[in-house]
Amino acid sequence: MKLLNEFVFWGVALQQSNMLFSVTSRRGSMINYLLTYIILIGSLLAADSPRSSVLRTEYGFIDYANRVIVSRGMANILQKNSSTDELQVIEKNLKFSKGEARSRARENLLDLIKLVHFDSRTVGEIMVGDKLIENRIETLVGSAYQQGEIEYLERNEVAIALAINMSGLAEILIDASGYMSEGVAQSAYLMTRAATPKSERTSGIVIDARNIYHIPAMVPKVFNEDEKLVYGPRYYTRSRSVNRGPMGYAHSMEDGNVRRRVGNNPLLVEAVTSNDDINLTISNLDAERIRHAEKKFGLLTNCKVLVLLK
Repeated sequence: MKLLNEFVFWGVALQQSNMLFSVTSRRGSMINYLLTYIILIGSLLAADSPRSSVLRTEYGFIDYANRVIVSRGMANILQKNSSTDELQVIEKNLKFSKGEARSRARENLLDLIKLVHFDSRTVGEIMVGDKLIENRIETLVGSAYQQGEIEYLERNEVAIALAINMSGLAEILIDASGYMSEGVAQSAYLMTRAATPKSERTSGIVIDARNIYHIPAMVPKVFNEDEKLVYGPRYYTRSRSVNRGPMGYAHSMEDGNVRRRVGNNPLLVEAVTSNDDINLTISNLDAERIRHAEKKFGLLTNCKVLVLLK
C-alpha cells in the first residue's frame, strides 16, 4: 500500500501541477494547487539525488529498498458512436483503452528495468551484450502484475500501473558460479552464536553512507582501504542474493527496513568513499570488526547488511 500511495501521488501531483494556473470550480481553490506544486517540487529535488533508494522517472520508479519496479501507462478512452447498444459500445471502448494503457505500461517497465544498476553496470548494458538475457527480461515484463486499481483520469484517460519484484530480475541476471555453496552457509558460525547470550549478539551490519555519493544497486560490493573484498558474492549463497538481496537500503535508523533487515543490535560502520559510485569502501579497522562479527554470527552469510542513504 505504501508503494501504491507513493505512485498514485506521483501521478496525481504531475497532473495537478500542469493545471496550477487554471481556475476550475470543481477542483478547489488556487491555494490547494500551490500546495500541491510545492510538494511536487520538493519530491522532484529529492528524486534527482542518486543517493536516494528510489529512482523516479515520469513513467514510474525503481525502489531498491523494497526491491520493486513500478511503471505506469496511460491511454485515451475512445469515444466512438454506434447504432448498437450504448453500454456495450462504452464497455468495448474501455476494454480497448485499458489494453493500450497496459501495453504502454509494459514498454515503460522495460525502459525502467534498463536503468536498474545491477552492479557497476546497468541492466540495459548487460542486455546489449546478451540476447538470451534480453529475451528473458522481456518475458518477465510480460508477466508483470497490476499494482493497485485502474485509474480513470480527467481528460478522458485511463492509467494502469504494472510492477515486478527485483527477485524475478535477479533470477535472470545472477549466475550460479562465484557464490557460497548452500552446504557451507549454515555450518561455520552456529556453535559460536549459540554460545553467546542473545542480548550480546550482533544482529546485523549497518554501513552509514549518508555523507558520500552512493548509487544503490542490486549486487554492490564492499572493500577495505587496501581494496580487498569485505563483502561480495562469495560471502553468501545465490538463493539469498536472489530472494533477499545482498543489501538493504534505508535513510535513517528509525526506518522500518532497518529492524527487519539487521535486527535490534547491529554493528554500525561508516563508508569512507564510493570510488565508482556503486561499490563501497570502509576503513581497514571496520573491515576487521565485520570479519570478527561474521565468524561469530554469520551476518554476511545471511545478508544481514544494510546501507544508510542520505
